[in-house]
Amino acid sequence: MAINLDVLLQSPIFDFWAVDCTFVPLKSQPSASSYPGRGILNTYSTDVTALDGSLYSDQRTILDIRESEFAVLPMQNDHVIIPVDCNNVPKGEYQIVDAVSDGGGQTMLTIRKYETVM
Repeated sequence: MAINLDVLLQSPIFDFWAVDCTFVPLKSQPSASSYPGRGILNTYSTDVTALDGSLYSDQRTILDIRESEFAVLPMQNDHVIIPVDCNNVPKGEYQIVDAVSDGGGQTMLTIRKYETVM
């Protein structure tokens, strides 16, 4: 019998860590309206050492989602609005720049802050 990681493992993890958000399906479903969802928000630091020994530092912000919670998965250039993180810190609107499935029922969305120019 196969183990269903989505139900046995991911469900309790998402129940504990996930934050509510709103998905804006600009590319995945252009005629559809925004819909609620949830995901686990995280940021990783990235350090790259150049040939001259200098250091370039950046960060990668991701939102992990459970594929079973979506009829159509979000895709690149969709937007996601995250009102607050798990610490109740306001976050805002993000653009999805990449989506990668782990093959076990979870997709990692790489996101970047979306800001309009006034």
